[in-house]
Amino acid sequence: MKIPFIDLGNSKEIATLKTEIEHLQKQVAEASGFIREIENGNLQIEASIELNNSEIGTTLISMRKHLLKIAQEESERTWANTGLAKFSDILRNKKSLDLRSLADEILMNLIKYIGANQGMIFILEEESQQEAYLESVACYAYDRKKFLNKRVLLGEGLTGQCVLEKQTIYLTDIPNDYVEITSGLGESTPRAVFICPLLVNEKVFGVIELGSFEEIQVYKQEFIIKLAENIASSIKNVKDVEKTQNLLNMSQMQSEALRAQEEEMRQNMEEMQATQEEMERKGTELSSAIAESESIIKGLNLKMGIIEFTPEGKILTANQNFLKSVNYSLSDIRGQMHRKFVPEEIVASAEYQTFWSQLAAGVSNSGIFKHINSEGKIIWLNAVYNPIVDGSGKVVKVTKFASDITAEREREEQTKKALEEIKLLKDVADETVFNLKVREDVFGMTTILSESDSFGNIIYANSKLAEVSKYSMDEMIGKPHNIFRHSDMPKELFALLWKAIQKGETFNGIVKNKAKDGSHYWVEGCFIPIKDEKGNLLKYVGARYHIQNEALALSKYNEQAKKLALPILK
Repeated sequence: MKIPFIDLGNSKEIATLKTEIEHLQKQVAEASGFIREIENGNLQIEASIELNNSEIGTTLISMRKHLLKIAQEESERTWANTGLAKFSDILRNKKSLDLRSLADEILMNLIKYIGANQGMIFILEEESQQEAYLESVACYAYDRKKFLNKRVLLGEGLTGQCVLEKQTIYLTDIPNDYVEITSGLGESTPRAVFICPLLVNEKVFGVIELGSFEEIQVYKQEFIIKLAENIASSIKNVKDVEKTQNLLNMSQMQSEALRAQEEEMRQNMEEMQATQEEMERKGTELSSAIAESESIIKGLNLKMGIIEFTPEGKILTANQNFLKSVNYSLSDIRGQMHRKFVPEEIVASAEYQTFWSQLAAGVSNSGIFKHINSEGKIIWLNAVYNPIVDGSGKVVKVTKFASDITAEREREEQTKKALEEIKLLKDVADETVFNLKVREDVFGMTTILSESDSFGNIIYANSKLAEVSKYSMDEMIGKPHNIFRHSDMPKELFALLWKAIQKGETFNGIVKNKAKDGSHYWVEGCFIPIKDEKGNLLKYVGARYHIQNEALALSKYNEQAKKLALPILK
C-alpha cells in the first residue's frame, strides 16, 4: 500500500495521516486474524468487505482458494486410496469362491462408498465366439439387494456397446424411459449413469453399471476405473478356480470308477483267499491236502516274493524273490517291523493302523501296495496278505505273496506322461508362431523335441534328442532330418510322413532311428506342420518319446506296418 506524502506542518493532513494509519492497522489486524484461522485449518473463513477490497486481502483470499484446492485434491486422493485399500481387503479376504456372492459384496460396498443409489454387475459369458453375452450376477438399489436376471448381447444398448468399445460411458442427460429400456437399476430414473468395463490386459470380463441421483464427480469416476481392474482380476481368478474344480470333479469321477474296479478285484481275491483258507483247514486232517498245499507254496516261492510276519507285523522270514525286490538281506530285516518297507505318510495314516488289526483278526487283504527299498526308492508290489490260523482259528502268522510290478508301473507312468505331452503339443500347434525353446518348461526334458524347416533341415533340437541320438546340438543344426534314418525303415513310411506334412496334417507313428555311433533307438511320436497366415508350410515340429523296450517297440511297429501296408520287421 502506498502512503501519501504529508506535510506535518498542516493539522488537517496530520489528522488524515492518523486516519490512514488507523485504517491500515485495522486491515493488518483483520489480515492477522484471517491468517490465524487458516493456520487452524479453517479454510472456509470469509474476509470482511474492507479486507476483501484491499490489496493484502485479495492476496490472502487467493492464497486461501489455492490451499482449499490443495486440501480438496488431497482429500480426494485419500478417499480414493482408502477405498482401494478397503476393496483390496474385500477381494483378498473373501473366503467364498462363489461368483455371485463375491459380486454382491463388491457392488453393495461400492454403491455405499461412492454415494450412488443403484448398480448392477454383468459377467461376460463366452459359450462360443458367436454366442457371447453379458449375464447379470448382482443388482443393488436403495440400500437393498435386488433379484434380477438379465442377459445383454454384445453391442446391445449402452452396456453391450461398452464391451465392444472397452471404454467407459458417463451420461447426465438421462431419458425418462432409460431404466426400463437399457438398465435394470430400478423404476426411478437416475440423474447420472456411469458404465465401466471390467478389464484385465485389454480383455473384458464384465461390466459394472452405476446410477446416482447426484452427478458422479470425476475423481469418483477415476476411482471406479482403477477398482474395475481389481474386480476383473478377481472375476478371472474365480473363473479359473471354477474351471480347475470342474477338471478335478471329472478326475474324481474317473478315480471312483477305478476304485470300483479295484474293489471288484479285491472281492475276487478275497473269494480266492477264502477257498485257500478252507483248503488249509482241511490240511490238518488230510495229508494229501498238506502235500498239495506244500507243492503250491513251492511253486509260488519260485515265481513270487514271499514274506512271513507275526500277527503284530514283525518279520519272521522271507524268500530271495522278496529280498531282491526290497534290496535287503534276511539278516537286515528279520525281527524288524513291516513298516520298514512302508513310506512314512502311509505308516502315519489311520488306515495302516486298522490294516494290521484286521490281519490279526483273520481278515485277508490284497491289492497293489506302495513300498520303499533299502535305497529309499519307491517300488510297487501286487500282493496278498494271508492270515494263517491254527486248528482253533487263532491267527499264528501272516504270509504275504507278492509280485514286483515296479517296472510295469514306471512304464505306464512314462507312457502316460509322454502321451499327455504329445497331446499338449497338438493343442498348441495351431499357433502361427511356435517356439520350442520357450515351451521346454511346458513339455519337460523327457520329451524328444525338434524343429525342421520346410525342406527337412533341422533348425532346433533339445538336449533329450542329443542324448538318445548321440549327436551334439551343434552337429544337428542345419543337417537334414534323414541323418537319423535307419536302413530297416522303408522309404514308403517317410513318403507318407512327408505327404501328411505337405498337406498340413499331423503324422503319428513309430520309427526306428540310427544314432551317431551306428546303434539304433525306437521312438513313438507325432510330426506337426506349422503354417503361416496364408497357409504356407513354415516348418514342422517333432515330439517323441523313447521306447526302451525293444520287443515292445518292434511289436508296436509291426502293428503300424500292417495298417499302412508296409514291410514287417523280424
